[in-house]
Amino acid sequence: MEPELTALLSPVAPRLYWGRAPQDAPARPYVVLSRVSGIREYHMRGPDGLVTSRVQIDVYANTYISAHGTGNAIIDALSGHHGGIFQAIFIDSQRDLTGIDGSDPSELFRLSIDVMVHHKSA
Repeated sequence: MEPELTALLSPVAPRLYWGRAPQDAPARPYVVLSRVSGIREYHMRGPDGLVTSRVQIDVYANTYISAHGTGNAIIDALSGHHGGIFQAIFIDSQRDLTGIDGSDPSELFRLSIDVMVHHKSA
C-alpha cells in the first residue's frame, strides 16, 4: 500500500517521507506519513484479502497558509479515491498541531490528517 499511496501523493507532495523526515531538515513544506493501524477484513470463511489502514499524514511548513495549502491538495487527491489496489480512501480527521516540540515560537506549522485506506492486502 505504501508505494501506491506514495505514487498517488507525489504530484501534490513531492517531499514525502514514511516514518520520519531526514535529520538534515528538508525543504518545506514536506510530508511525513505513518501507518497507524491495519485491520485485516474477514468473513465467515476466513480472510477476504482486504485491509483497512489508518494513515496519519503530517504536513510541516514555514507558514500556516502553506501547511493548509499542501493539506488541501492532499485531501483533494485522496478523498473518495478508488482504483488499483485501493477500494476507497476516506478522510477521517484533520487537526492543527505544533511543529516539533512546542517550545520554540519560530517552529514549523503542522497540519495532521488521518485517512482510512481500504486496500487489497499485499
